[in-house]
Amino acid sequence: MTDSKSAPAATSTKASHGTGHATHHAAAHRHQAAHPSNAFHKHVAHAAHRASHSNPTAAASPEVTEALKTAMDKEGVPTTWEPGLHFIMERESTGKVNATNGVDTARGLFQLTKASYHLNPHGAASFGNAVEEAQGGIRYIAQRYQTADNAVGFWKKHGWY
Repeated sequence: MTDSKSAPAATSTKASHGTGHATHHAAAHRHQAAHPSNAFHKHVAHAAHRASHSNPTAAASPEVTEALKTAMDKEGVPTTWEPGLHFIMERESTGKVNATNGVDTARGLFQLTKASYHLNPHGAASFGNAVEEAQGGIRYIAQRYQTADNAVGFWKKHGWY
């Protein structure tokens, strides 16, 4: 999920989807109207877009991978979560710290929406800090899915998490 301030690779990928993106966006608004109370619900328009790109072109940098490991340690999740967290992170932001979205409020490595910014150690102020963005993503996954594997399973089925 990106906007004009995001990484060029993610922006150019989204731009290539033109009318398909608009169709997904309209479907997302219908879906959100049907489920307005789910604060953790991801924006379906970009989820559908991400589903069409299930093999990201860029992997997280070594620095982001280290930040993820640090966040895992701080959050006390088992090392068995690492592959699943990478899977989600790479599909949501291609491992770009402070990745943003021009359609909704999703930000960061795990594309938390504004309703979930509080899961970051310092709320919105955590964006730009890879460890804290990863902590927010881990907290979101633990709260909503209980495990990284459950989040991955959901992502594979729906193309979003």
